[in-house]
Amino acid sequence: MQNKLQELTDKIYQEGITKGRQESEKIIAEARTEAERIIKKAEDEAEEILSRTAKEAEELKKNTQSELRIAFRNALNSLRQDIERMITAKIIDEPVSEVMSDNSFVAQLIESATDRMFSSSDIAGGSIQVPSEMAGEIEKFLSSKAAKALSSGIVVHPVKSMEKGFEIIPQKGSYKIRVTESDFKNYIKEFLRSKLISLLFEQEN
Repeated sequence: MQNKLQELTDKIYQEGITKGRQESEKIIAEARTEAERIIKKAEDEAEEILSRTAKEAEELKKNTQSELRIAFRNALNSLRQDIERMITAKIIDEPVSEVMSDNSFVAQLIESATDRMFSSSDIAGGSIQVPSEMAGEIEKFLSSKAAKALSSGIVVHPVKSMEKGFEIIPQKGSYKIRVTESDFKNYIKEFLRSKLISLLFEQEN
């Protein structure tokens, strides 16, 4: 009887150990599976983050390069304009200012213009507007060189705020002839601008 009881006890003990071992192995297997799933998920997320970061970095690189190209072009255009201004100031602005400050030269222009304008008998009278500081010398020159025009009713009017140059306004006419320092400068600049650019800079492809 005692032996049977011992056998039963041993059997129950062994079955408990076996069941415990199986449960333990099951838990370990499940833990391993879960750990593998977590690791795989972490790896996938890490790969996605790396891929997204690489794309963002490439996009940032492209945007930066594009902005740098735009900034370079703007800086180059600004430099071109500065160089154009400096050159035109030397080869146009200063010489034109000097020439238009020469009362004799301006008076000769007026003489030539009035000879052409008032040579026709159907145009008589009018006014020549000049800067106040130039009026005396120009009128003196014209009185000896363009007496015909002055005798036909042409009057020299000094204008205080007028820039260097002159305006000829026929008495009966809907037009006027205007030749000033700024007119000369703009005309010459427009004429030379394309030639100046082609000399200074190569055309972009």
